[in-house]
Amino acid sequence: MKKARLGMLLISALTGCILLAGCWSSSPIEERNLEAGIALDWISPDENGASSAVGKESNDSKQYIRRTVQFVLPEKGDNSGAASPGKTFYNEQETGNSNMEMTRESYLSNQSPAGFHLKTIVIGSKLLEQVPMNELLDFYLADNDIRLSLLLFTSTGMASDAFKETHSGQTPAFMLKDLFNNRSRSARMVKPVSLAKVIGPLKSGSSFILPNVIVTKQGVKLSGAGIIRGKTREYGGHLSEIDVEGLQWITGDLAGGIVRVAEPGSQRNFTYEIKSAKSEIKANVRGDELSFHVTLTSTGRISESFVNKENKGNNALLAKQADIVEERVIALAQQAVAKMKSLRAEAAGFGKTVRIQHPALWEQLKDDWDREFVAIPVTFSAKVHIEDYGASIMTVD
Repeated sequence: MKKARLGMLLISALTGCILLAGCWSSSPIEERNLEAGIALDWISPDENGASSAVGKESNDSKQYIRRTVQFVLPEKGDNSGAASPGKTFYNEQETGNSNMEMTRESYLSNQSPAGFHLKTIVIGSKLLEQVPMNELLDFYLADNDIRLSLLLFTSTGMASDAFKETHSGQTPAFMLKDLFNNRSRSARMVKPVSLAKVIGPLKSGSSFILPNVIVTKQGVKLSGAGIIRGKTREYGGHLSEIDVEGLQWITGDLAGGIVRVAEPGSQRNFTYEIKSAKSEIKANVRGDELSFHVTLTSTGRISESFVNKENKGNNALLAKQADIVEERVIALAQQAVAKMKSLRAEAAGFGKTVRIQHPALWEQLKDDWDREFVAIPVTFSAKVHIEDYGASIMTVD
């Protein structure tokens, strides 16, 4: 009996050593092409690069997609073990009519691509005007290697420009993800949108927005948002930074930021810093008529004020400034609603409110909600509380 137990222990120990030795199906990281980001652009058949082998073999001359894939370069160290400086990525481009087609083209190289480290996908607005969002994302939603946490962007320029090197030693695809670290400082920066978050709107036919990226002399920056129409799932238009600011007041998605306003008459500026912001949308039904009322509330501080010989801590002055901020917030929200109506795409949650508060009515309106929304009145009220005016109450005069 003792010999049998000893034999079993030896077998268990040997088995454990074999299993702990490593995975026999693994491959060195240097032999894999790790995808960091993907940019998708629409190009006409006459543009350079569209006459690739893939394009020539296609019978479809209307749809050409140029895909730019950013791959991460593995760090190479010297004899001391320190990483050597240099470029951290390289880009490859393919042209075709589908993501699957272009992916198969990439397998012609000696290294196969790996999508499990993919962080960002940028889609050009010109392409989204030609091809619906659900068709462009179908390949990535079906790929088991790709994580649903990757972030989506639109670009009013060429999406591939977002992956050009602007800061030496940094990978643009990773920098895009880091842009959202500043949301608490700006009211004009939308929330990040992951691949997982667009599945619901795409299935339900609801309009939604994606952060828009542009390239400036200083580098890549977020600038407004692109709106995707719920019914067609195509690009509906661009929301400016001001539009985004108003939209986020309506949705209550503000993480911080400021509101800069001027006192009527004197035109002296002061800056309201947002500490918290909330929104409540109420759907009102009277007979066959539907309307919305949105209540906006916020608490904050006066972070900068150019008042004229007045004590900044004066309650009457603070109440006056709160009224001015309320008027500005309402104006921003009204502008956002007007822009959505002009684009025939509602992405602020008004439809969701009807679905929750009046489900029977929603069943009648949901099939063409974006068009129905155009004729529905929306009113606003705001309540701003200024609880802080800084460490000093001294004025500049």
